[in-house]
Amino acid sequence: MRRLLPIALVLALADCAGPKPRPTPPPPPPAAAALPAAPPQQDWRDVPLTPGAWSWRGGAGRSLAQFGLLGAPAIFALSCDASHRTINLSRAGSTGGAATMLFTTSFGAFPLAASDGAGEPPAIVARAAASDPHLDQIAFSRGRFLVDVAGAERLVLPAWPEVARVIEDCRS
Repeated sequence: MRRLLPIALVLALADCAGPKPRPTPPPPPPAAAALPAAPPQQDWRDVPLTPGAWSWRGGAGRSLAQFGLLGAPAIFALSCDASHRTINLSRAGSTGGAATMLFTTSFGAFPLAASDGAGEPPAIVARAAASDPHLDQIAFSRGRFLVDVAGAERLVLPAWPEVARVIEDCRS
């Protein structure tokens, strides 16, 4: 027992010294810089319309609907080529060669091959047969349709009756 007494005494004194200090935790890593929130993706049906209005002219086998600001050159047009039963869809601008004119309607999207047309002011022209059902998608799109050509400003055009008039005139 004499041998155990010094060991017990050392252990008792060790307990009296109090709890051992805990190591200091490392500082938290610096917070990452908050990234700006991504802009919400806007549905194409909510994008503001391109400023302007449709106008229609016709007679003597000719039917033409033009969109633009009053007193300014048209920025988009549909015209009937009655002799070939085709619709020419043209927008202001030039591509310098072949391009694709992409239309988006409430029925879906579809491309038409396009190229620079002859004439002044310069225009990008796509052609479709008057019987092409894609033309109905443009005419009957819910409220609007889009016209996209690479390198040109997107057009958000209202689907007004003038569009359907040209298509129907070319079919009859």
